[in-house]
Amino acid sequence: MEDYKEKIMEKANSVDQQSKFFTFSKPFTDSIDDGTFFTKFSGILYYVIAALFLILPLYIAYEGIDNNIFDAQFKYVFLALVGFLGMTISSWISFQIFLNRRNQIENLDRNKGYLSSAIASNFIRTMGECIGVFYAIVGTSLSILGLFMNDADNVLSALNLEGQGGGVEDVIFFPIVAFFIILFSRFLSELINALPDIARNTKR
Repeated sequence: MEDYKEKIMEKANSVDQQSKFFTFSKPFTDSIDDGTFFTKFSGILYYVIAALFLILPLYIAYEGIDNNIFDAQFKYVFLALVGFLGMTISSWISFQIFLNRRNQIENLDRNKGYLSSAIASNFIRTMGECIGVFYAIVGTSLSILGLFMNDADNVLSALNLEGQGGGVEDVIFFPIVAFFIILFSRFLSELINALPDIARNTKR
């Protein structure tokens, strides 16, 4: 029995474990271990999201034309154009935010460890800033118009930006909500960043 085991071990040791059969996935696993996989994939994801923000106004314009928005009453056309302008500006700012944050992802120090925490923190902060921008620009601008024109709240609802039903309440509501969205996303981001520091200090 012992001789049989020795022969099996000799056979196993004689196998070239550096062949492609054994090392085919090594570049992939190495990229996970050193963080390259996460930074590269996140960079691509940020590019895709940034591109979607550029496409968003075009999609909204298509939907508006397809639904014959210019056949509506003047006030609806005017409100729709203001909403579209706000969406376009917000999308352009969000596009720039994601490109800027993508550079931060690429420049992360992978030697510090806890890379996934840094990326998750960055993504939460970035999305919070973009959502806050939409609430601040689109919500506030249409709410101000709503003080002088009826149905501005309907345009906000069509853009999935629910306020308090119109009036001065919405003019106050949207900037405050935008501020707290950015603040809370920043808080979560900093909380995630703090966890690795706590872990490092615990090891000492």
